[in-house]
Amino acid sequence: MRRVVLMVFASVLVFSLRAAAQDTTVTLAPSAPAGAAATPPAYKVGSDFPLRLSMSYQFTGFRNVDGMTFHNNGINTDFTGYTGHDFALEGTVDAGWGWAPMSPTYKLEQSYVFYGGGFRIGPEKNRFQPWAHALVGGIHMRFTQTSLALGSDNGLAWQVGIGADVKIGARMFWRSYGDYLGTQVFHAHVPQANYQVGTGIGFAF
Repeated sequence: MRRVVLMVFASVLVFSLRAAAQDTTVTLAPSAPAGAAATPPAYKVGSDFPLRLSMSYQFTGFRNVDGMTFHNNGINTDFTGYTGHDFALEGTVDAGWGWAPMSPTYKLEQSYVFYGGGFRIGPEKNRFQPWAHALVGGIHMRFTQTSLALGSDNGLAWQVGIGADVKIGARMFWRSYGDYLGTQVFHAHVPQANYQVGTGIGFAF
């Protein structure tokens, strides 16, 4: 009987040692060898996600549009496709609303839509990504209270500016920018020199 108990005990001991050895092997297997590459960072490196779509709040200041100076609050939607680490094609649509002072006591409700395309330059490898861009397109501007002088008009428009994208995740970034917005509407002989500033969120894919 003692012999049987010893044999059982020995068998259990051997089995336990084998199980422990297997557990140790499984635990050590995932360990990276010395000199192996570190785990990739949470932020994208390179052109893994070359397409970007952003939506931003935008403040636009118009100057000398038919003699009036006023501003709009609006939205900017931007689509960018990188063809390399430093160059991208870009398309954008802006829409804004506000009031224009036709006289000290009378204001006109006003809105506009800008649409354009162009290019962007700037590094897109790091977490902080400054850039510059230039776009050409058109603008539709409308005053709600139609008058003989105003109403609505379409004209040429262009944007030139700088900005920066700051990554807040593998596929998310926060954008801030400032633009010069040139327009030529309402039969202006000299283009109107306007400005835009904006900030918002974007996604890479």
